[in-house]
Amino acid sequence: MNSSDGHADLVLLRRFEPQIRFNRGELFYPVDVDVFLIHTDLLLHRRGEDPTVLIPRPHATQEAIAGCDKDIYAGALHLRLVDRPLNTLQLVQFHARSDLREFRKGVTRHARVGLVARLLDVVFRISLLVRGRVPGGTAAAAAITYEAMRETAPSPVYYGRVERTHDYTSLQYWFFYAYNDYRSHFHGANDHEGDWEMVSVFLSHNEGGAPIPEWAAFAAHDGKGADLRRRWDDPELRKVGEHPIVYAGAGSHAAHFSPGEYIIRARIPLLARLERAIATVKSVWRTALRQGGTSRAERDGHLDVAFVDYARGDGRCIGPGTEIPWEARLLDEQPALVHYPGLWGRYLDDPIRGEDAPAGPRFNRDGSVRTAWYDPVGWSELTAEPSTSREIPAAQAELTRLNEEAAALGPRIARAEDEATRLGVRVAALRDGSPSSRHLDECEGRLAEARETVSRLRHSLSETELLARSIGTRVERLKQGDRGDPRAHLRRPDVPQQPSQLRLHRLAETWSAISAGLLLLVIGTVTIVYHAALLPFLLLFAAFLFVESLFHRRVAALVHGIVMTLALTALAVLAYEFWWQIAVALALGLGAAITWTNLRELTRR
Repeated sequence: MNSSDGHADLVLLRRFEPQIRFNRGELFYPVDVDVFLIHTDLLLHRRGEDPTVLIPRPHATQEAIAGCDKDIYAGALHLRLVDRPLNTLQLVQFHARSDLREFRKGVTRHARVGLVARLLDVVFRISLLVRGRVPGGTAAAAAITYEAMRETAPSPVYYGRVERTHDYTSLQYWFFYAYNDYRSHFHGANDHEGDWEMVSVFLSHNEGGAPIPEWAAFAAHDGKGADLRRRWDDPELRKVGEHPIVYAGAGSHAAHFSPGEYIIRARIPLLARLERAIATVKSVWRTALRQGGTSRAERDGHLDVAFVDYARGDGRCIGPGTEIPWEARLLDEQPALVHYPGLWGRYLDDPIRGEDAPAGPRFNRDGSVRTAWYDPVGWSELTAEPSTSREIPAAQAELTRLNEEAAALGPRIARAEDEATRLGVRVAALRDGSPSSRHLDECEGRLAEARETVSRLRHSLSETELLARSIGTRVERLKQGDRGDPRAHLRRPDVPQQPSQLRLHRLAETWSAISAGLLLLVIGTVTIVYHAALLPFLLLFAAFLFVESLFHRRVAALVHGIVMTLALTALAVLAYEFWWQIAVALALGLGAAITWTNLRELTRR
C-alpha cells in the first residue's frame, strides 16, 4: 500500500468511525497494542511441558512477535499479561477502590431464565473445576496493569482496515482490550487475557464515486451471519451523524445495536434435533387444520442460559461526539496484527476455548485465517445482497433473463404438445384393432411421458412468469426509492430484555438463585430415603414445577398442561387396554353411518 492509498483509507475510516458507549463499572477500554506488548511475555506452551519464555517483557514488540512462526515451535504460542495474580488481601483492597462499585447488576441472572438453564449453570460451574481456567485475582491484576498502560498512552485506539470487493467497500474497525473480565466481575461465562472486537461498515458508490453507507455489522461473542448486521436506514442502528453507535457489553465488550441487558443464547445440537422432531409433528397437525407451519428460527436448538450481557451504555463514551476521541491506525501497517499467528494472552488449554485468549484480527486460535479477514462481505452474509447502486441493474438483468426463458419455453411446449398428439393418434389406432398388446403398452407409456413433459413445461412457464412479475414489481419499487423492510434478513436477532420482564419480587429472585442447588440436594436425599422410588420423584418434580410457575406467574399454563397431559395419558391407557373393543365399536359405528347415508341417498333419487 502506497502512502496516498493509506491516507485515503484513513480519511474514509475516520468519516464513519463508530462511537462506543460502555457501562458504569467497566475497567478495560481499547488500548494501543504496542503499549500492551511492553507489559507481556511471549511464551511457548507444549502439551505436557511447562511454558517456555521466548521473549521476556519489555522486549516483546510487534516486529519481534510477528517473526515467530507457530508451526516451527509445534506448540501454543501466546502472550502473558499477568504473571502473578493478586492475593486475597490485595483483592479486597482492589475491590474497595475500583470502578466496579459503580456497577449494579439489577435482577439476578438466575431469575431471568428457567430451571433447565439454571441446572446447566450448575454443570458449567462444575466444569470450571476440571477445565483450564484463569486463576483468581488475575482480572484485578490485569486492571492494575492496564491503569499503568493508560498513563503511558491515554488515548483509546482502533485499527482500521479497508477491503474492496465488486459490490462493497468494507471498513473494519478492530479494538483491542487488555482483558475480558466477563466472568470474574460481571458473573458471565468466561475470563481471558486479550480481547479483540470488531465493527464493520459497508459502503457502496454512486455514479459520481461518492461512498454511500449501506450496512453496519457488529461482532458479538464469535457470532457471524445476517443477524449481526443492520441496514443503514434501520431505526435500531443509532448514529451520531454518519457514525454508528455501539453499546459494548460489560466485561465481554461484545457489540450491540440497542442499549439494554441481553440474555446469552447457546445452541445445543441435541435440542435442535428434538425441536425439529416436535416441529414435524406440529407441521402435520397444522397442515390438517390449514394453519401455518413452524418457522426455522423456532427450531434451531437455541436455549437461553444464565449469563447476562450488560450493554446499558450508561458509562464512558468514546469516539465522535464525545470528549474522548479515537486515535486511528491502519491495521495493514501493524506487523503483529497481520503476521503474528499466536494468542494475544494466556493459554490454558481449555477444551471449549472460553478461557483461552483469542488470536489476532487475521487468525483463529487454530492458526486458520478468519472469515472476517479474507471474506468480510461473506462473514456478514452480504454476498447475495447487491448494493444500492447495483441492485436495480441486477434485478433488471434477472428480469430480462426470465423473460427470455419464458419466451424459449413457448416453442418447447408446442413441440411437446405435437408429440403428445402424435402419440395419442397412434394409441387410438392401436386400441381399435391392433393384435399386439405389447406395442399398445409401449405407446401408452410414451404417451404418459409426453403428457408429463407438457405439464412440467407449462408449470415451469407459470412459475417463471410469476417470478418475473415479482421482480418487475420490485424494480418499480426500487426506482421509487422503496427498498422494503430493513429487517427482513433477520432470523433470530439479539433483543434486550424490557424493564417489565425484570420486575420480580425479591422472594422470586431468591428462589431462582437456590432452586437448582436445592433440587439436586432434594434428589439426593429422596434417593437415599426412598431408594429411587418413582412416586416420590414425580411428586418432587411436580412440586418444583408448581413453585416455578407460581413465581413466574404461569400457574394457569401449568394447570392447562397438567390437564392435557392427564387426558392424553388416559386416552393412551384406554387405547392400550381396550384396543379391540374400541376397534369393534368404531367398525360398528362406521358401518351403521355408511349404511344410513347410502340408504338416504337411494331414497332421494
